[in-house]
Amino acid sequence: MPKYTFQSFLAAFALLVSVSAAAQTVTDVPLQDTAVKTKSTAAAQSAAAAAASDAAKKVPTAEEIAAERARLERMRAALAAERAALEQYKADLVRRQQEAAAASARAKEEAEAKIAAEIKAAGSAASIPPPAKDDPVSAKTLSPEELQRQRQLAIERARAIEKAVATQKAADAKKKAAAAAQTTTPKDKDVATMKLRRITQDKVRYVHLRDVAVNYGLTFAYTKKSNKISGAVIYDKTRKAVLSATYREGTVNGVQVHFLYPILIKNNEPYISEVDFLTCLDPLLRYKTAIKLGMKTIMIDAGHGGSDPGAMNGTHKEKAYTLQIAKRLQTQLEKLGFRVIMTRTGDTYPTLQDRAALCKKYKPDLYISIHCNSSTNKTPSGIETYRVVPVGGTETKGSKVKTEKQSANEFDANNSRLAYEMQKGMLAATGATDRGIRHQAIYVIANATCPAVLLEVGYLSNAAELKKIASPEYQNKIVSGILAGLAGYGSFLR
Repeated sequence: MPKYTFQSFLAAFALLVSVSAAAQTVTDVPLQDTAVKTKSTAAAQSAAAAAASDAAKKVPTAEEIAAERARLERMRAALAAERAALEQYKADLVRRQQEAAAASARAKEEAEAKIAAEIKAAGSAASIPPPAKDDPVSAKTLSPEELQRQRQLAIERARAIEKAVATQKAADAKKKAAAAAQTTTPKDKDVATMKLRRITQDKVRYVHLRDVAVNYGLTFAYTKKSNKISGAVIYDKTRKAVLSATYREGTVNGVQVHFLYPILIKNNEPYISEVDFLTCLDPLLRYKTAIKLGMKTIMIDAGHGGSDPGAMNGTHKEKAYTLQIAKRLQTQLEKLGFRVIMTRTGDTYPTLQDRAALCKKYKPDLYISIHCNSSTNKTPSGIETYRVVPVGGTETKGSKVKTEKQSANEFDANNSRLAYEMQKGMLAATGATDRGIRHQAIYVIANATCPAVLLEVGYLSNAAELKKIASPEYQNKIVSGILAGLAGYGSFLR
C-alpha cells in the first residue's frame, strides 16, 4: 500500500472512531440534564483523541472496520430513537397544554353557571332555603329574627354578585364597541343637514368656521402671531386643517393647499368662504365622498409634443419627459387591470381642443395630465397639482372671480380630493418640495367630462431637479406616487 494512501486510511479511521465515541456519549446522556451532557461531551472528546492516537499505531483489519461501521449504524439508530422520543415529548406537552386550557375554560363556565344559579335563587327572601337538618346551626337554634337576617344577607350577597356581573358585561360591551369603532369608518354628515351660520362680506358668502368644526367633531383654536390672530386650526386625532387670515395658503392633513380666499375674522369670530368650504375643505375632511363615481377607465395626457416642446433647459425638452412618465404610468395601470387611453403615444401634438374632444368621446372616469414646470428663477423646485377653479373662486395666481361654469366644475368636490391624493402620494414617493394644490382654469382639465387634475412633477429650470426627472428611477417614483394617489382616491369613493 502506498505511503500516502496508508496515512489517509489512518486519518479516516481515526475520524470514524471519534464520531462513534461521540455518538455513544450523546445517546447515553438524558435529554433534560444539561450539566451531564456537557461533562459527557468533554469525556467523549478525550476518548476520541485517545482513540485517534491508538488508531494511528495500529492498522485495522477489514473485519474491525466492518464491526465499527455496524456499531456506528447502531449509534445512529439510537440517536434517531432519542429524536423520536423528544418529538413525542413535545407532542405530549402540547396536548397537556391544550387539555389544561380546556379544563380552565370548563372551570370558568362552571363558575359562571354557579353565579347565575345564585342570582336566580336570590330572587326573594322566600327563595332562600332554611339551614339543612344536619347543619350545626339549624333553624331550631336560630331565632326568627336571626333567621330572617341570615336570609337577608344571602339576598344582598346574591344581588352584589348580580351587580358585579352586570358591571362586567357593560365593560365588555364598551370595549367591544370601542374596538368596532376603530375598524369602522365614521359616518359623515350631509352638508345639507348641517347648521351653519353664514354672512356676506364684499359679495363673498362666508360660513362660520366654529360651526364647521362642530359638525365634523373637530376642535377649534386660533393661531396667533405677535399676539394678534393670524388664523385658525381645526383638528382631531386623524384630521387637521390650518387656515390663514392673511394668506390663501394653508394645510390639510399636512399637505399644502392654496385656498380661494383667506379666512375672515369678524367681531373676533372666524369665517371661511362658502366656496372654499364646499369645494375644498369639506371634500378633504370627509372619510367618504357623497358622490360615488367609477375609476375603471383613465385617460393619460402627456403634455405638449410635436411642434410644442414645452419647457426647455438646453437640449432637455418637457415633451420628452412627460411622454416617458405617461408611458410608465400606462404600463403599471394596465398591469393593475385599468383601461388606459393616451392622448398621444409618440412625438405628436394634439391641440388642447383635440385633447378635450378625446375626453368627451371616450368618457373616461379620470383625466390625468402630466407636465414639467419651469421658471426664470433657477431656484424653485417641487411638485404642484392643479384642479379647475370653482365658480365663485379665484385662480391661485389671480384675483378675478370666476363666474362661468365649465364641464369639470360638475366634479369640483372630486377634483379637490383627487388633487389632494395625487399631491400626497407623489410627495411621499419622491420626497420633493410641497408646492401645494392649486386652482387654475387650464383648458384641458377645465373642459374634462370627469374628475381631472394636472400634475407639475418638477422644475426643468432647476438643475438638480432636472437631473432627477431625466432618470428612470425618479420617473418610477413619480409613477408610484400617482398610483398611491389613485389608491387613496379609490378608497375615498367606496
